[in-house]
This record gives sequence, structure tokens and C-alpha cells, in this order.
Amino acid sequence: MAEQQRQRCDLVLGGGGVRGVAHIGAMTALEEAGYDVMRVAGASAGAIAGSFAIAGVGAATLRELFDELDFTRFALSDVVARLKENRAANRGLRRFTEEGTDPATWITEVLEGQGIETFGDLKVTDVEDDAPIERRYRLVVRCLDILNRRVVRLPWDYGRYDLDPDAQSVARAVRASMSIPFVYDPVRIGNRDTGAQALLIDGGLTSAFPVGVLDRIDDQPPRWPTFGIRLLPRAPATAELPGSTLELARMVIDSLLDTSDQLAPDNPCDEVRTVRVDLSDVGTLDLDADEEYDLFSDGYEAMHAFLERFSFDEYRDRCRT
Repeated sequence: MAEQQRQRCDLVLGGGGVRGVAHIGAMTALEEAGYDVMRVAGASAGAIAGSFAIAGVGAATLRELFDELDFTRFALSDVVARLKENRAANRGLRRFTEEGTDPATWITEVLEGQGIETFGDLKVTDVEDDAPIERRYRLVVRCLDILNRRVVRLPWDYGRYDLDPDAQSVARAVRASMSIPFVYDPVRIGNRDTGAQALLIDGGLTSAFPVGVLDRIDDQPPRWPTFGIRLLPRAPATAELPGSTLELARMVIDSLLDTSDQLAPDNPCDEVRTVRVDLSDVGTLDLDADEEYDLFSDGYEAMHAFLERFSFDEYRDRCRT
């Protein structure tokens, strides 16, 4: 039997916190169907999964990495670090933090294991050096710059801060993209002396990347498809007034996460290339969700069903002629 010919595609991934495990399932189905991912645009959990995939981590290894990850220790790493600065809190937390997982360290180790350190390691090889910056890199991650109140797309926007895109850390950009307020510390970039600096937080706290963010800008038809993976938002819970400041803060964060990064298509042509994964029972910060729900299978089955009905030729004839 002849070996199946590999196909190419680009991916646009939203956030989703713990729900991001579904991205791994979807990418596994994509790999099994014969697709190689060429470029990824992602925010938050989508930035983590997408950066690993672009770095060359296979779908099976991706699943192992996330299966072995303790989400509670991962999510609370920065919170615990802040509490440790208090001596009384530190005594109570010492045993809890012995086996903690620092997100920046974990992301760095995985990427460096694949030979990826800076965005210069993720250059697209078949475009000219003077091509628009949006075409020169295989990965772009979305952050929010709360110092200057704007969306930042890295590495595309490093020039705003007098930084060389090729020299910037991929792991640091991904870490910035997952900085949920009050959970993870913001990430500072730029030059204080020139005033070109930023304070970056989770890029999924406003609308997500549009599905067409990686589309060609020269009015030529695409050479391969772009797929967006949309994790459907959680259904609204019965409204109850917060009983404390802590509950109010949690309600604010939940509302931001659940009502923002939904990767909703803007038009019928984007709908055609968007994979819908129903995770409406799962919250972004439900740290034990992967024990109660099979998030990997949800993503895998949604992508498998999508590919059975998707035709790139039909999409191109209808939408990109």
C-alpha cells in the first residue's frame, strides 16, 4: 500500500486554561489524518500547545507532557511564590512547593529540548528576508500590553519596544501570553531607558485571533488550509452575588475568561474552517477538569468529525478564488 501523502495546514488556537488539553486531542487527530502544521497563531493555552507543536514535539509526546503535568501546582506556582515572601505563609507552604512546576522553566525546557530558544529559530524558510514580518515566522502569540493598553502579537510587534524579533525568547513570549491576572505574574519586556516597554498579560482576555490571521495578504489563493479550533464557552451559571472580596475577584476572572477568547468566526467562510469543540461544562480554571472529563478525546473526536466533511478545494473555490 502506498504511503499516505502528507498535507500542510496552519492552525489558529484560542486559550482555555485547563480546557486547552482539547487542543492536544485535536492536533493528534490532525497528525493521524496526514497533516503537518506549518504555522500557528495562539493565545494562552493555545500558545503553549502551538509552540510545542511548531518546535517539533509530536502529538504522542504532547499528550504525555500534559498527562504528567500537575495542573494545580502549575497554576498556583506564582501565587505560592508570592506567599512564600511572607514568613508565616512560607512555613505552611514549604512542603506543598517542593514539587511545584514553574511554567517558564517547564516551557523553556520543552522548547530547548527541541533546539528552540528564540524566534530566530522559528523562521519560515521559503520567504525572503524583506517579506512582511507577518510572513516570516512560524509562530505568533497574542498578549495584552496593560501598560500601553493594546494587543501585542509576538514576534510581530517587538519593534514597538526596540527589540530584535529574532533574538527574543519564545518561551518568555508564551509565558507572557498565559499570564492570567492574579494567578500568574505579568511579564515585562522592552527598554526602561527609552520608555519603550510593556507589561504583558494573557492574550485571551479580549477577543481571540481571527481565524484569518495567517491568511495570505497578496490576494493569491492559499496553498494549504488554515484551521481554527474553537473551545465552546461554558454555559452561564445561576447568578449569585459574591460573598467576599475573594469571591468577587474570582467572579471577575471567570467572566473575563469565559466570555472572551472564544475564537468565534466572523463570517460563513471562517465558520467552514473552524473546528467546534463542545466544552461547555468545563471552566477555564477547573484544575481537576481533566480527571472528570476526557478533554483530549473531546478535541480528538471534534477534529476527526470536522476533517471528514471538510474539503479544501470547495473552501478555496467558494471563499478564496
